Order: sequence, then C-alpha cells, then structure tokens
Amino acid sequence: MTGSYDPALNLIYWGVGNPGPDWNGNVRLGDNLFTSSVIALDADTGKIKWHYQFTPHDEFDFDSTQVPVLADIQWQGAARKALLFANRNGFFYVLDRVTGEFLRATPFVKVTWASGFDAKGRPNRVQSPTETGTRIFPNNQGGTNWYNPAFNPKLGLFYIPMWADTYSTYTSRTDQYVEGNQYTGGGATHEVPALSPPRANQRSPQTGYGAIEAVDVQSGTIKWQFKMTDVTDSGVLTTASGLVFAGGREGYFYALNASTGAVLWKAMIGGQVAAGPITYMVGGKQYVSVPAGNAVFTFSLRP
Repeated sequence: MTGSYDPALNLIYWGVGNPGPDWNGNVRLGDNLFTSSVIALDADTGKIKWHYQFTPHDEFDFDSTQVPVLADIQWQGAARKALLFANRNGFFYVLDRVTGEFLRATPFVKVTWASGFDAKGRPNRVQSPTETGTRIFPNNQGGTNWYNPAFNPKLGLFYIPMWADTYSTYTSRTDQYVEGNQYTGGGATHEVPALSPPRANQRSPQTGYGAIEAVDVQSGTIKWQFKMTDVTDSGVLTTASGLVFAGGREGYFYALNASTGAVLWKAMIGGQVAAGPITYMVGGKQYVSVPAGNAVFTFSLRP
C-alpha cells in the first residue's frame, strides 16, 4: 500500500509488512526490527529518520500496511504534527510525525493479544499462537486492514472501517522450511471470511460485524459506530460539510452524519464496496464516485 508524504518535513511515511514465518517466531528471535512498523524516510536520500514498531516480534500476521494519516492537531494544549494510524492489530495510535514519539494508543475493537503499553509505547504481550491453537482477538484479518480511514479536523474525529469482535484460532507449528514451498509456521482459522474477491454475508451474527467507527483523536474514545449487516472492505471519505461516505459487502453506499453516524442517505449499487470513495468538482458541481463490483457509480445533488 502507498504511504503518505509531508512536504514541509520532506518525510515519507510508510507501513511495513509482517515478518515470516507468520505464526512461529521461534526461528526469528527478537523484535524483527522494522517489520509491522511505520517508518519515516527522508524523501531525498531514503534514510530512515525514525520508526515505530506496532507489533514487535509479530506472530499474528498483523502487517502494518494500513494508511498513515498526517494531521496537525492540538495535543495537551500545544500544536503537534501528528501521525494517526488505525492498525490491523486493533489499536488506534497517535504518534509525533516529526520524531516518532509515542503519544497514545487505544483499542478500537476487542483486543486480547496485548494488555496495554509501557511509557515508550511497547505493547505488553499476553497471548501468542500455540501448537494446540489459541483464540485471539482481533482475527487474522485484523481490526481494520488496507482500506483507507479518514480524519475530520473540524470535528477531531477519525473514521475507521472496522471488523468488530472477530477472532481467529492461531496455531503455531514447528515444521521446517522446504525450498519452493510456502512457509508460514502455522495458521489462523476464523469464521468471518477474508476472501478476494470477498463473498458477502458468509458469517453468523455471533462472529462479529462490520462498522464505520468514529474515534475522538484527543481522548481515544469511540464517539459512534455505524453497524452493518456484514463486514466491510470499504474505504471512508469525510467532507468539510459534515458527511461521511462509505459502503460494505452488502452492496449499499451510505452518507452518514459525521458528528453522530446517523444515516442521511443510502443507495443499493449492487456490487460490494471494496474501495475508497472520492469527491471532486466539475463545472462548479460536486460529485461523489465509488467503484463497486465491476462498475463505477457517481452521485451528485439534484438541481
């Protein structure tokens, strides 16, 4: 996935994938530096200015290839150049994007693999895959994934397309690497499918749901949650006029109230929404477009 660029600092921020084998860390001891991290690179030289590792010694396949969002915010009474990151591991992070300093992390879905963080932002690991299998939240798909979040600076809310209350049974194996074969060191089984292309409505109500969630950047608290029937692979768009656009696997495209999450409008467009909507102006008229299925749908206000 693509990173983000700050022209004033001349830094590129990029999320990094997970180490391998995915579920057995015994053959790769230590933190496995820079994996499951965000790195800040000098745009001219490529030199790493700083990094923050979301999941040290990742044994859950929690890659960090989500979208880093750059925002200038007020933080504890002072202006701060922040990097906002909803991570696949289930935590929402606020970092200083100049120095990489850890400011705060809060769960936005149910998380059982870690119980919190130390002062420097290192997670307190409390679960790992086992040979017999361990049920761990969130599932292997993650609390969120590649689909983009959005930030509304006027409201101070960060919008996350998320999978709630989903788990996987993570299994670690000690099998040996064989050249030419896939080598994951275990596996993760879950009832909510993460297929490409995804099939809609292939889950039971007891195994989680999809939602668009609004998180207050200052406090980390969840302000509202718009639940869908099925999980979602949709990106999120928010506007200065107080709207949030997103969709889901069910084939609906929604406009929500950015402050409350209330549905203002929806359209059944037939295909699953697994992309980020965009808005643009042509001839003084504003449009919103989103791909769904194998077509692009465009909407505007009636004259």
